[in-house]
Amino acid sequence: MPQQPDQAGSMPYPRTPLPQQLGEVFTTEQAQALGVSRGRLRCADLEHPFIGVYRRRNPAEHARINDLPPRQAWALRQRLKAEEFAAIMPAGSFFTGRTAAVLWNLPIPPARSDDIEVGVLAPARAVRRATVRGSQIRQHLVQTTMRFGLPTLTPASIWVVLAHRLALPDRVALGDAVLRHTRIPGTDRHEDPPLGTRQELAKLTELARPGATLLRCALPLLVTASASPPESHLRLLLNEWGFPEPKLDVDVRGPDGRLLGCSELAYPEFRVALEYEGDHHRVLVDQWNRDIQKYHDYAANGWSVVRVTATLQYQQPLVLRGRIHDALRRGGWGGEAGA
Repeated sequence: MPQQPDQAGSMPYPRTPLPQQLGEVFTTEQAQALGVSRGRLRCADLEHPFIGVYRRRNPAEHARINDLPPRQAWALRQRLKAEEFAAIMPAGSFFTGRTAAVLWNLPIPPARSDDIEVGVLAPARAVRRATVRGSQIRQHLVQTTMRFGLPTLTPASIWVVLAHRLALPDRVALGDAVLRHTRIPGTDRHEDPPLGTRQELAKLTELARPGATLLRCALPLLVTASASPPESHLRLLLNEWGFPEPKLDVDVRGPDGRLLGCSELAYPEFRVALEYEGDHHRVLVDQWNRDIQKYHDYAANGWSVVRVTATLQYQQPLVLRGRIHDALRRGGWGGEAGA
């Protein structure tokens, strides 16, 4: 009995496997060169994201995306869609904007759609395709490179291109991530080098249009030691509230010099540490136990710890401000937080 099409019009999952030479993503031309028929390409084990592009269907990956938080799910869909479009990208085009930020794992708020962003250098014509947001960029404003085999903007260029599309806290968090130089706690040694330098950002800022004014305002606020976007946002809030400027990436030691822990934001002169606790602090047992020991050691050595959560910072900021104010006053700070 002949096979019948499924409800979507595709043939049911075939018994004949695709050629091994075809990767996860491939073009019509690549498939036909290996003898794959057009009928085979219509089978239900393949997705068809763009004209001329196919991806092997992966139900487990779809399930994983559905289980992710919305921001992470959007970022993964962007990455997958970029891989698919790369198979048919016009010569000279590159990923830009939020899509480029995702490829570099840079923090940006998700867009309202899954459209990917593709740029070209002027005077080439912007890419026009369904679910692709094409743009034309003047050559002197950006630099391009390869990331995971995909043509994309450099991290410094991404910051410049997205400046006028982000609010100040997100603009600073993105710039901090570009400049981040992660230090190994208790040492003067650093891990991977930063994705960009302040000099690169400054140079591109002077050329930027639009967004030059926004970039110039944000550039002095960027630091190399901010560990995450919430910590970048918190740093701006502390300034807005009138608190002293915190030290970043602070090693806290006991009287004997033993390392008690490292805090991303702290006021050593007042023995106050601000500890941002993301979900991993709650769900990972080893991290949870380390945190308990760390806070015990801090308290035993006269330090106050203000534990900051997303709920406190973004939904109950006045409560958070009060806790920081009280901790600083107990440590001897003589100032007063603003309204």
